[in-house]
Amino acid sequence: MGLAASQARFLGLTARKSNVEYQAQQINQARTALSNEVMGLYSEYNKLSVPVPPSVNNYQKTTYTLDSTYEGYQISNFSKITDGPNAGYYDVTLVYDKDVVKAYTRTAKNSVITAKKDEEEGGYNYLNFQFGTKTYTYNAADPDNSTITKITENYEQYQGLTTIMKSLGKTDGTFYMYMENGVAYYTSEDDLDTAAFEEQEDGKEVYYGDYTFNYQGSIKKEESVQAIAAITQEASGRLSTIQIMSSDGAPDLVGNTYSISTGTVEDQDAYSDAMNEYQYQKQRYENEVQRINAQTEKIQTEDKSLELQLNQLDTEQRAISTEMDSVKEVLKSTMDAVFKTFDS
Repeated sequence: MGLAASQARFLGLTARKSNVEYQAQQINQARTALSNEVMGLYSEYNKLSVPVPPSVNNYQKTTYTLDSTYEGYQISNFSKITDGPNAGYYDVTLVYDKDVVKAYTRTAKNSVITAKKDEEEGGYNYLNFQFGTKTYTYNAADPDNSTITKITENYEQYQGLTTIMKSLGKTDGTFYMYMENGVAYYTSEDDLDTAAFEEQEDGKEVYYGDYTFNYQGSIKKEESVQAIAAITQEASGRLSTIQIMSSDGAPDLVGNTYSISTGTVEDQDAYSDAMNEYQYQKQRYENEVQRINAQTEKIQTEDKSLELQLNQLDTEQRAISTEMDSVKEVLKSTMDAVFKTFDS
């Protein structure tokens, strides 16, 4: 390679090396920018507040119960009347739990019901209900020793039967009852007639499977009444006594003065509101964490790609440097040869 060609090659390699170094600087600047973005995301993450679920103990409310009342009246709200004939008294809302009875169904799993009909009078003269190890029997020939009662009249004498009949839309009919743990369970003759009995050789029929009985239960339902009352309070603000002046909803309280007992119960409404807010904030927190993680992962992927490009440029730069060293040697050898020629 001649001197001019070597010099041109060396200049070309120098320009190429400068370009590689410039590209490397650009990549390093891009990686620095990505690093700053990650630090910004990390700062955002540190500013996030982890939601804490509400504690029931923080949502309690004071209850005021009128002593010596069977219904257990409680004061729900009260506000002082400022004008009119009742000025100076309080408009009071009293609440209490009222037992509401209704008919329920109970399905006895894996029942075995054995029955035999009275061919002359109709109906059943023998029944046997078997639920696991428990057995209840009706035998028309031995009613005193039967644990199932046949009912054809005087329905009001039997626990909850009129409630059940009303729910079934019946005003009469034949029912069979057995007692378990103080609760009366009923099935009608009509329901037994529709059961899928299998006829046996002894004239009896057997039903295998789940069978549904009816019984009466009760639920608590909150009721409220309004009253005009005089209220006394202690220095602490605690309600002390209440005198009911008038009440259309609870006339039995009118004219009586009751002492007031205080207590605390869970404020379910406030707790539910706090729990809903917690769920909302929790969802927001999780969404923010997912967003930050997704952006961080994307930046890391970009940084990895830039790192690979930088490694390639580094390899290329080393190759250029090696080649430049070779060209330098060629230039040096050529220059030495030229000067030796002129020296001779």
